[in-house]
Amino acid sequence: MHIALLFACFILPLNMYADKCGTFSDPFKSRQQAISKGDRILAPVLPYYILSPKKHFKIHYSKLGEGAIDSKDNNNNAIPDFVEDAAAAFEYAYAIEVDSMGFPPPPNNGENGAAPYDVYIIEFATRGFYGLTTPYDALPNSTSKHAYSLTYIEIDNNFSPDDKNGSGNQSFNTFGMDALKITAVHEFHHAIQFANYGINDQLYDVSFYELFSTWLEFHVFPDIKDYHFYVRDFFLEPKLNRFGQRYAQEISTGYANALFLEYLHDRVGIAPLINTWQEIGRKTYAYHALEMALENNSTPLHELWCGYQDRVFLTGKRAYNKDISETFRDAKFFPELKGKIDSVYTQGLFTGSVYPYEISLNSCILRSEFSEIADTAHIVISMAYKDSFKSIGSQNLDYTIIIDRDANKTPIGFSGYYADINTNSIPACSLIHLSNGKYSFPGSGIYPNPLILHDHKAIHFPVPILSLAGETVELKIFTPSGMPVTSKQLPVIIDYSNSSSVYNLLMVKLDEILDFKPGVYIFTVANPLHSMTVSGKFTVKP
Repeated sequence: MHIALLFACFILPLNMYADKCGTFSDPFKSRQQAISKGDRILAPVLPYYILSPKKHFKIHYSKLGEGAIDSKDNNNNAIPDFVEDAAAAFEYAYAIEVDSMGFPPPPNNGENGAAPYDVYIIEFATRGFYGLTTPYDALPNSTSKHAYSLTYIEIDNNFSPDDKNGSGNQSFNTFGMDALKITAVHEFHHAIQFANYGINDQLYDVSFYELFSTWLEFHVFPDIKDYHFYVRDFFLEPKLNRFGQRYAQEISTGYANALFLEYLHDRVGIAPLINTWQEIGRKTYAYHALEMALENNSTPLHELWCGYQDRVFLTGKRAYNKDISETFRDAKFFPELKGKIDSVYTQGLFTGSVYPYEISLNSCILRSEFSEIADTAHIVISMAYKDSFKSIGSQNLDYTIIIDRDANKTPIGFSGYYADINTNSIPACSLIHLSNGKYSFPGSGIYPNPLILHDHKAIHFPVPILSLAGETVELKIFTPSGMPVTSKQLPVIIDYSNSSSVYNLLMVKLDEILDFKPGVYIFTVANPLHSMTVSGKFTVKP
């Protein structure tokens, strides 16, 4: 029996950093059809090779043609430096993943690992791949439902910042040796996955395979920040990139959720993670294997989830002044979790639905008749319960949130408001964070004022008092004689750059200032949703 499965990792997306793997695209389907006819997937044919220092890998390369290696050879040993660097990178991946973490090595290309593992250096620039792991033949314990495979790896020949993909965009987010190091760690674990633990014929839970290899990149090399480019997708689109999506077409969600294993490793160490893979090798689907391994470790997934949910909220500005034990290591550099924003005066009702292990943020402006400064309640909801992943297919679960002045409900800090969160008897993590004035404190004034043309590149204007972040307002600027200068529809932003107050002010930002001439100007900012306008004046200097 011959089985092929293509792991093509790290496709640079065209817009935001979204799908980064082309594993299950049309080329994969055609390979499946070829293998079903008894064909064998053939590796590239390259004229040169070297053995890695400990002979675990055979690195194949070419000096001519499209995938030619840079000829630079600083030690004058007739082997290009990049080839030696690749050999060293894969040996390091082997030392960490096999010798240190305890994963069994793949059987490579010979029985019981007698021959070194094949790595081919080719040109991936136009396809945008960092690396690619291809299972090309089945191991004897494979069945029609679960395949264990021999593999080979291909990597890019230089990871150059000058490389462009087929759409003309930059091929890579990370370059040179940094890209080579994380690619070796990522791809070598795919080789371990396929040989020792296999994959089911329906490709269920394949996102976990990518989740794990992605986590290894920043676990092994925490100073290489390539993973930032794709975990940020989770914070920006938490519903689209929810944890535990199980179908092959949802594989990119594995990249987006790689931070979960940072949290999990911090809490339970490496042993339950290795046990998860052992359970996958016993033909259990990956996310249920994770549940089983954590249950056997007396640290059930659904009980650990609330702590992870709290870390997810504490990113960006929210991570400031937090103890490192409470946050992701790079929490300040990630976006804040995107959610719904609404407001109440006396009572508010919020409704929504989530899949198991989906995290939903509902932010509520708590208006007060006694103060212009309104607090914001951030209510984070996720439903997590035992054996959620035992069967394929999950139900979208409804919830409601009522916020009012009823003191019999859960207090929201000392705001005078209370919350009733109803998940219809489904076990849930419900976290309430109170931010003082974060979304509603009005802009105190225009800045910089004066605007100095040769020093400043933007100017910020205050917005009407009831404005909310994300609403659209109209900025108009006039000369003192009433001649219009500009009129813009602009979004209300939270102005983190203003350090003059303990609050994060709401402002609008104008970047187009090159047409201003020295003098005095009048401005108005109108919010049609609240029928309110603010106005003022500012000075422009050369």
